[in-house]
Amino acid sequence: MLKNAPQGWKILDCENKVYSNEYIQLYEDLLDINGFKKIYVRGKRKNFATLVPFLSVDKILVIKSYRHLVDSIQYEIPSGYIEDDESPQDAVIREFREETGYSASKILFVGEYTLDYSMFEQKGYIFAAYDLLQNQQQHLGLMESITMESLTIEHVKEMLLKGKILNAASIVALYRSLDFHEKIVSKNNFND
Repeated sequence: MLKNAPQGWKILDCENKVYSNEYIQLYEDLLDINGFKKIYVRGKRKNFATLVPFLSVDKILVIKSYRHLVDSIQYEIPSGYIEDDESPQDAVIREFREETGYSASKILFVGEYTLDYSMFEQKGYIFAAYDLLQNQQQHLGLMESITMESLTIEHVKEMLLKGKILNAASIVALYRSLDFHEKIVSKNNFND
């Protein structure tokens, strides 16, 4: 049922699943738009959570991750899918620990967003982490090859502006978390 669609839009069928696996389901919806039939392809992906780990007032822990799809090593921040039995915060804590071996005593919710609501149903949740402690080894999955690097906030901003960070989830989370972080620092609420 469409609540906010323009007049003349109707859903005739939205249950035609054409592909499904653990990470994505693809559907072909049949719409009637002012008397014209239209097949609309949409996907449902697992929601994910992303964490920007602040090592200090002016440093961020970033990861360098090999990405098979583009056959290159990319600068990113820790991120991962939310499992069915997890909250976004539980997922980001797990992913941060697995990808880096770090934990954080302060994890603060920054916001949520969607990458592409024209074809995909998927939410991203953003968190900022403070008071980091590296207390275990990485626990990487079969397709994960990750190293870590400490970068200044100014260097990260420069990388963002020059297009050196390409992962959309990392870009959104970094911009939103840097703004969040600057507000905390300006209010002297940051304990280094």
